[in-house]
This record gives sequence, C-alpha cells and structure tokens, in this order.
Amino acid sequence: MIKLTNISSKSKNAPTLFLIAGGPGLSSITLRSMDVLARSFNLAYVDMPGTNGNPYTKDHSHQELSEALQLAVKQVAGKKFVLGHSYGGFLAADCLLAGVCDGIVCVATPFSDESLNDASKNYETHMTDALVAAGNEWGKKKDDRALARWLSEYGKLYFCNPDGKNLILNDKVSAKYFIANRGDIGPTGSVDKVALLRNLSAYKCVRLFIAGAEDKLLPEKLLKEDSNRGGFDFASVKDASHFVTFDQPEIVARLIEDKLLR
Repeated sequence: MIKLTNISSKSKNAPTLFLIAGGPGLSSITLRSMDVLARSFNLAYVDMPGTNGNPYTKDHSHQELSEALQLAVKQVAGKKFVLGHSYGGFLAADCLLAGVCDGIVCVATPFSDESLNDASKNYETHMTDALVAAGNEWGKKKDDRALARWLSEYGKLYFCNPDGKNLILNDKVSAKYFIANRGDIGPTGSVDKVALLRNLSAYKCVRLFIAGAEDKLLPEKLLKEDSNRGGFDFASVKDASHFVTFDQPEIVARLIEDKLLR
C-alpha cells in the first residue's frame, strides 16, 4: 500500500527521515527539493496509493493508510523521524503518537477547523480567472490531469517561486486518493483534530512546525496557534508560501538539521 523511494545518506550512521506529501493526492515528487537533506539523513519518500506510480486498487480510510505507514516506519531500524507537508502532517502526527518514530516535522499543516475555514476564504480571495477555469475543468473530469492542472493554478496561495506551477503540473498525482480522503480532516471527517493536538501537546519528544511567512492559503498566524496547541517548536520562513520546502529548501533543511540532530 505504501511506496518508499529511498536515498542513502552521505553521512555515516545517519538517522532516517520519512517525508510525506500533502494534498491529499500529491506525490513525493513535490518534496524532492529536500534531497539536500541526504547530507544528514537517510531519506525515505512516501507515496500513497495512486501517486507516483503506486497502484490504486481501492479506497482506504485514513486509519488504514496511517497504520500502513506506521508499519513501514516501524520496520526501519535506528533513529527515525517523520516529516509531513500540509495534509501529510496528520499522518506524521499519527506516527509519533503510535510510538514508531523519535520526532516529527510538520510543514504548514492545518490542525484546526479555524485554519481550514480560513483556507477556504483565502481561496476565494485570491481566485484568478485561470484558477476558476482549471477548477471547472476538474469539476467536470475528476481525473489526474485535471487535478494537477487545477492545483497548479493556485499561484501565490501555494508558492513564492513561480516555478512551483510546473512542479504541480508535472506531478504524478492521484485524483482517486484526493476524492476518497480529502474529507478526512474536515469538520465531519474521521480525524479528531482537537484530540490530536491535545495528545501531541502531552507527548514528550521532538516536534517542529515550519510555516511560510508568505503563505496565502494558511496564514502564519493561524498555523502558529495550531502549533502552540500541539506543543511544537515553531519556525517561520521568510519569502516562502505554503510549499515552504520548495520556496526555501536550504533554510528548511537547516531548521530540520538544527532541531533533529542536536
């Protein structure tokens, strides 16, 4: 169910860092700017069903996907950490609470209904003609190509770096995964976000939250509030939007190294 793309570290006895993309429906390709961290970690890029060539055989619940990921993490020996971008942060948090990793990094993860509601408002505020057209196409076709085209038009909602459009446009996304699991973290979804943050705050371990200071989808102020509720150490990155890892990969890499390796 879980596909891993492994990159061995240049450093001896390096810990392993698992990296989970957001969406849901985006692939690990959207996080490959973090290859720079191979200087310090063994990297294990995670692809969920339907993404990046990983077959999609049927719908899976959030719990099923989370448990499959936890098993994959548990099977790797040595010290290990899990990074999750946006939606992927929920899966990272599950790994920590299951006791299968030594710490987590959550990047622009909306851990509250307040954050999700604000994201919807910001989408409307920053909507362009191209985004509307791509959204209409997605509404009609509901296929991988239409999903990639729609998300690639998010523009400043997602990126400061204009090359981000091509990153999403060329990503190996999964429309089926997006449709089946997008509602998991919503107000009526299967994930209890209040309980999740409460449990995270009581868990004694390494927790780092990274947000983009220019995130137009999920403003830094709300993300910081979510971070505080979960007991994370919070870091803001200048000149970065929602895809902080793509906009400022070296700065993000150093933040992760400073926190996880000390």
